[in-house]
Amino acid sequence: MSSLQSHPLFQQYPLNQQATLSVGTVPAPYHVYNGYGLFIAGTAHLDKVRALLQPEQVEPIQDEAERALMAIWVCNFLEASLGAHHELQFSIFIQRQSVPPVSKHPLGLLAAMLKRRDMQMMCHGLYNNTDKVVAYNRELLSLNARLTDSHIERAGNGVEFSFRDAATNQPILEGTVRDVERPSMKAGFDMLGQLGLAETFKVARAPWVTMEIVNPLGVKLAQNRVARSYTKNDVNAIQYFNPQAHTLRFGDTPYAQLGFEPTCVQYMDGFKFVYLNPE
Repeated sequence: MSSLQSHPLFQQYPLNQQATLSVGTVPAPYHVYNGYGLFIAGTAHLDKVRALLQPEQVEPIQDEAERALMAIWVCNFLEASLGAHHELQFSIFIQRQSVPPVSKHPLGLLAAMLKRRDMQMMCHGLYNNTDKVVAYNRELLSLNARLTDSHIERAGNGVEFSFRDAATNQPILEGTVRDVERPSMKAGFDMLGQLGLAETFKVARAPWVTMEIVNPLGVKLAQNRVARSYTKNDVNAIQYFNPQAHTLRFGDTPYAQLGFEPTCVQYMDGFKFVYLNPE
């Protein structure tokens, strides 16, 4: 066991299961021991997101400007229970019953993820670059994973990335985020304002961040089940999305039609993650 695998998160949720998939026998639950990535938070057209979710049994959460809450994850997992791999995820934040809108502040979604317990995240679109991880995500977690040809690189003080559909060679998403390791003092101060002092101390004391993730219908499961996830980063650097320094270019996918407007970027390093099986 490496020193990374001995972290308390993985002692709390150890690899104590096995699953037989089309690619063979794999350990469970899903662990990421080290990596880096970007969490790009934003909003999208509410009606278009609602139409995308029409087959599901859920409703999108909206902000005070009546925009749906959406995020993009770009991750390079360097050490994981299924081997090193890349991940691109399109997430939509959902509700099972009516909940209050989230602040329309550019950091509103990020703050709500830390302090609210009435919102869940649907992993609606998922792309990985190894057959083993795609099989695990589809067959065990019932996530709509597809195989991608991808490139993620820390270049200078930025992160460059590109994803193409491995089956069709069509572009999915590419972009660049610069100055990732230099957190914005203004964004940090504003996040304190969004969370409040008491909640900031509570988040700082928490051993890891918990999020409930919901699978889309029809991959393996016929219901929207909930899987609990736990994340601990060594580095969290937050900045506002700057169109002059950051780029996002969508390929021809349903997510390109949602009118996604990025508002902030969180750079994560020393990424540690556990994803339990859906319940």
